[in-house]
Amino acid sequence: MMSVDELSRAYATWIETIGRFVPDVGEFLIGACSFLTERGLPLERVSTHIKVVHPRTMSVWRIWQRDQPLEVRRAVRGAEMTPAFLRSPVKKVWETGHWIDAPIRPGEEDRWAIVTDLRAQGFTHYTIGPIIFSNRQIHATSFATRQPGGFTAEQMEMLRRFISKSTPVIETLALRNGMDNLLETYLGHETARLLAQGQVTLGEGTQRRAALWYSDLRGFTSLTEGAPLEEVVQILNVYFGLAGAAADRHAGEIVQFIGDAILMFFAVNEEGGDAEACRRALMAATEARTELGRWNEARRATQDREIAFGLGLDLGNIIHVNVGGGNRQAFNIVGPAVNRAARIQELTKTLGRPLLMSSDFADALGEGTLSLGNHPVRGIHLPIEVVEPSMALLASLPALPQD
Repeated sequence: MMSVDELSRAYATWIETIGRFVPDVGEFLIGACSFLTERGLPLERVSTHIKVVHPRTMSVWRIWQRDQPLEVRRAVRGAEMTPAFLRSPVKKVWETGHWIDAPIRPGEEDRWAIVTDLRAQGFTHYTIGPIIFSNRQIHATSFATRQPGGFTAEQMEMLRRFISKSTPVIETLALRNGMDNLLETYLGHETARLLAQGQVTLGEGTQRRAALWYSDLRGFTSLTEGAPLEEVVQILNVYFGLAGAAADRHAGEIVQFIGDAILMFFAVNEEGGDAEACRRALMAATEARTELGRWNEARRATQDREIAFGLGLDLGNIIHVNVGGGNRQAFNIVGPAVNRAARIQELTKTLGRPLLMSSDFADALGEGTLSLGNHPVRGIHLPIEVVEPSMALLASLPALPQD
């Protein structure tokens, strides 16, 4: 094996020429571990434990093991209070910024659960140290080996240098990956992609054809007047969450939460055309309603408030565009089908139907719809035909599995 100084210099060169150009922390970890093991460092398992700014995720754990695919785990918010995490070496390093060294010797009692697990897999040494970002936030990296006798003193020194030399790249990649995930969470996948590509000019947009969803929560005004604000927020998040999860399952993109309304689109692709996009939108709609029915059933058992929403679906050409003024801009979708979907949703109240669609949407689906005739709607000169799905069509859609 190369000396520590030789390996350290070679690793620094790899970072300068290759490592700093990889797209994410996982790819960096794979490349770095491969480089070092090929030069004799006896690494069998390396993990990074990076805290993230995200509404649902506390941290991302990436685990590299020799001759195995990279494993990525996301610790949800609240996991930091579980007994397993409270007793973990990761928490200790995060809090203290100090190394923990745990040689795995026969007959010794293990302080850490991870060491007990590694012992059972034939490992001989586990150690974990801090990754300290430029803002002094502490993260962690662990190393494990099956080498007889564990890591040598020289190898431990190389692990310390690994962290020292890797930290600037890991910090940059973690911040970039974290910002990408945060943008996607708050703005949606497509909007985040457009921003990443540099589409930031006011009025710049992407034209596409799509199925449109516009839904509105029933009785929201009276709810806000009569219920505690905490309950209002809880109900909104249930409704948004069910619709959002259904959209995710069927490649839908939420554009806006507008008070108690949701605007989203399902892009038409070349392979499936209009029919496939409309079917995805309809499946998302029926799944969201099914899940809401289950939630209401549980609420009914405890005599809590139930909720419902009306939904309008349409099909047409839109532009996904950067709009705004001054120092505040946002992405929105604009097009006649967006307006029609909102107006069709309003008709669900007057016609007493929970889900209505335009004739264009119904024609794309084909058979299985029932026309409810032409109806005048606000802001559109001529009456429009509205349609509802037949029971046979709804029954033909794949059932949403129960947990």
